[in-house]
Amino acid sequence: MNLSEKICRAIRDSGYGIDADTGEKFAEYLRFLSEYNRSVNLTAITGEAEIIDKHFVDSLAAAGHIPEGAAVLDMGSGAGFPGIPLKLIRPDIRLTALDSSGKKCAFLRALKARLGIEADVAESRAEDFGRGVGRESFDTVVSRAVAELRVLAELGLPLVRTGGKVIAYKARPAPEEIAAGDRAASAVGGAAGKAIRVPHGNEERTLIIYLKTSVTPTGYPRRYPRIIGDPI
Repeated sequence: MNLSEKICRAIRDSGYGIDADTGEKFAEYLRFLSEYNRSVNLTAITGEAEIIDKHFVDSLAAAGHIPEGAAVLDMGSGAGFPGIPLKLIRPDIRLTALDSSGKKCAFLRALKARLGIEADVAESRAEDFGRGVGRESFDTVVSRAVAELRVLAELGLPLVRTGGKVIAYKARPAPEEIAAGDRAASAVGGAAGKAIRVPHGNEERTLIIYLKTSVTPTGYPRRYPRIIGDPI
C-alpha cells in the first residue's frame, strides 16, 4: 500500500469521503511538510502514521460544521492545520490561513503552490487582523491547538460576521475553561459555546462552537498582553 492509499484508508475509516486525486495531494502535503520541517520547525510530530492521524484526520473534525462556500479563516495556521486538510476535503470553502510567523507563512505559500490549491495567506497577529482588514470578514474561523478558549473567543469572534461561527478544536476542556470562554464570547458578540464531541480513535476531541450573535463592540479584541493578563 502506498502513502496515498494509506491516507485515503485512514480518512475513510474516520468517516470522511476522499478520492484518489485528493489522497495524492495529502501524500504530497506529508512529503513536503517532512522535507520542510528539516530546516524550519513546523511540527514536533514527524512520523508518517502520526501525521496522518494527529494532523490530517484530526483536522477534518470541523468539516461537517462549515457552511457550503463559506469564507473560512484558519487562525494560527502554523503548518496548515486544520485549514489545508479542510480545503482539500472541502474545495468549496474560501480559505485564508493566518499566522504571525513569516517563516510559517512562507511555508504555507509554498505549500498551496505545491498542492495547486487556491488559498490566501495573511501574515499578521490575530488581534491586529481583527482590528483591521479582517474584522467581521469571515463566515467561519477555525483554530486548533493555539490557546485557551477565552483567548480564542476574544480573538476569533471579531473576525466573523454576525451569524458566523468560531470553531475551536480542543481535547477535553475543563469546566472552568469553558465558563471563561463563554464570558469572553458574550463580551465580544457571541453566544455561549456549544460542545460537540468527535470520535478520534482512543483519544477525545471536542469542538467548541461559538455563534456570532451581534456586532463586536469597539475596543475588542484587546492587545494580546491584556487578553492574557486581564481576563474578561
